[in-house]
Amino acid sequence: MPATPVPAAPASSLGPRPARTGRRSAGPFGRARLAVARCYSHLLMHRPPTDWSVPPADGRYGPELAGPAQPVSLLMLGDSLAQSLGAGRREETLGARLSQALADTLELPVDLRVFARVGATTRGVQLQALRAGKLRPGVAVLIVGGNDALLPVPLGRSARCFAQLVRGLHEAGWQTVVVPCPNPGYAPGMRAPVRWVAGRRSQRLARLQIRTAERVGAVLAPSSGVEFRDRAAELLGPDGVHPSPRGYAEHAERMLPSLLTVAGRLTPAYVPAG
Repeated sequence: MPATPVPAAPASSLGPRPARTGRRSAGPFGRARLAVARCYSHLLMHRPPTDWSVPPADGRYGPELAGPAQPVSLLMLGDSLAQSLGAGRREETLGARLSQALADTLELPVDLRVFARVGATTRGVQLQALRAGKLRPGVAVLIVGGNDALLPVPLGRSARCFAQLVRGLHEAGWQTVVVPCPNPGYAPGMRAPVRWVAGRRSQRLARLQIRTAERVGAVLAPSSGVEFRDRAAELLGPDGVHPSPRGYAEHAERMLPSLLTVAGRLTPAYVPAG
């Protein structure tokens, strides 16, 4: 589903970020911005989350490094779905699930970096990608657009930012997996007018993202669909927008084949000798 202004994903993960997920004090300006974001979240959602924190998942997953092979870099870019708002523990996050599954299949260690942030728009994800400039390229997972659909952001501008983002990752050597913009219309926790308007906007943005991904050579992975609405009690968290731990497991299972496809394009340095 969507993302929310901080909503989720499968109900994806949309919306303006109500707060940074760190533990530092926000300060007067940060507290004021947080209050505004929370008020806006109440306009969009029936039951906004009371806790916007996400367990950090960065680190190495899988077996010890052996021989000349190198660990696979996995980069998570995007909004609350990519960061995993709604996961209670590190191992429940989307990044951790994908890293462990990739490591188990490739029999290689995977180094995970999560730059995704709750509430990020496409323009914000461009800044996340800049942070990845010092990392060794590997596999990048990109999930964004839900907040663009929920906020009064021109979709043409979002599509152009997305195209620049995907091309930049490609030129930097990243093998990219794109999850098209989730549809907030499938999130029962969103208010009815929001589901209708944002649902139409998200569908248009998803089509533009798919077109760009295919042109650049990125691999598409399934976005959330009606199953998240129909199985909301199982796949969505208490807010009815962001995925539950089971919902993130479902996402990871559906996305893994696409990650394995792009992993097959990596240089021989990633492949164990023999």
